[in-house]
Amino acid sequence: MQKDATISLRIDSDLKNDVDKILKNLGIPMTTAITMYFNQIKMRNGIPFAPVISNMPKAYEDYTDDEIALMCDKAIEEHNNGTTISSEDVDVNLRKKH
Repeated sequence: MQKDATISLRIDSDLKNDVDKILKNLGIPMTTAITMYFNQIKMRNGIPFAPVISNMPKAYEDYTDDEIALMCDKAIEEHNNGTTISSEDVDVNLRKKH
C-alpha cells in the first residue's frame, strides 16, 4: 500500500511522550502504531475498543431523587452493619497508597 497521505495533529506533549516510550519498548514506531489503529478502524468499521467512561461518578445534580434515596439507604445500612470505616482510616489508607 502506497503511503501518500499526511496527517498533522496537535496533542498533549506529556501524552505523546508517554505513548512514545511505550511504543519504543514494544519496538513499534509511532507511525506504525497509528497505521495499525486506522487499519483496525477500517476492519471493524468502527473504533476497535468500547469508548466508555468507567468508574466516574455522576455529578450530584445528575442523580435522580430515587438514586439519592437509595444511596442514603445503602449508607445507613452499611453504617448499621459496621461495614464502613472512619474518615481517619480512609486518610491513612490513602496515604499508604499514595
